[in-house]
Amino acid sequence: MRLFGRKDEHLFRLFQETARYVVRGGEILRSVVYDYTGLDAKLAELSCLEHEADRIIQELIVKLNTSFMLPFDREDAFQLVQKLGSTLDFISGIVDRMILYKAAPPNDTVREMVNLLCQALVEQEKAFAMLDDISKHKEDILKCCSNITTFERCEDSMYRNAMAYLFEHERDPVQVIKYKEVYEHVETAMDYCHDVGELITNICIKYS
Repeated sequence: MRLFGRKDEHLFRLFQETARYVVRGGEILRSVVYDYTGLDAKLAELSCLEHEADRIIQELIVKLNTSFMLPFDREDAFQLVQKLGSTLDFISGIVDRMILYKAAPPNDTVREMVNLLCQALVEQEKAFAMLDDISKHKEDILKCCSNITTFERCEDSMYRNAMAYLFEHERDPVQVIKYKEVYEHVETAMDYCHDVGELITNICIKYS
């Protein structure tokens, strides 16, 4: 079953394009945590990416409000848009905080959490690329969503352990605040990605 009628094929392409921008945002974030130089330039690149994604999201919202050929809940579509945008917002927020707080170079935990996030974002993009034909790609879509859940659970465990270690071993309260903010933003970005995976899973179940 195709999710979008012929008149809404452009709408689906916009979803795909938005997911691609989110993946690109993750790639910029990963370049930051592995090469902690040129942060202002990387933040500028990420800001431009975010502005372009916002433009596409606004176009998506307009089309969702005017389309008559959505064979799935309009609320699901709006939630997908909102959570994709929020994911990119939090990715940008991570880099922003690293610059504002003048934090120390990211530690191994931050790198591992960002790696898990980037892997989840790639799975999210794969799912969107197949979502226009659920009957053909249902199992592959659900596998992508399952992989996102696996990455989210791994990161959640890593986040909890990192926070516990931070409060137990870090004696500088300023450093506690800096790392806490970074950990929380990576975790929240992953949570939004996981929410998208759950929405896509529900769409597959309802419309296959």
